[in-house]
Amino acid sequence: MTKILSVTVVVALVLLGALLGCAMNMQGGGAQSITGTVRVVGNEPFTRVVLTVGENPDAATRDQDYLLVGPLGEELRRNFQWQKLTLEGTLCSSPDPAFKKCFNPSRIVDRNHGSTVK
Repeated sequence: MTKILSVTVVVALVLLGALLGCAMNMQGGGAQSITGTVRVVGNEPFTRVVLTVGENPDAATRDQDYLLVGPLGEELRRNFQWQKLTLEGTLCSSPDPAFKKCFNPSRIVDRNHGSTVK
């Protein structure tokens, strides 16, 4: 009886580990760096902070936008609009269906000096 219980617990732990590993892989897993321009898009009260990758943020499409979520998002909104930054963080599942890509920045890695300030 104890042997059957031990095998069941081991199998359950292996399956749980596999499921957690798949979930982490779907959400990006490790830290990544993305460089782009911080912008606020949308109309009040439905504005969103995004990081736009590409050369011309004024002509960007939604495919070039990463929705920024997490505690650093508000600081980016207040202090870094229209600045080109390199952010480190993790990819995530977008809470807003209008955005395909989502990024949870944990820190600002670099403020690029070629930024456009508006």
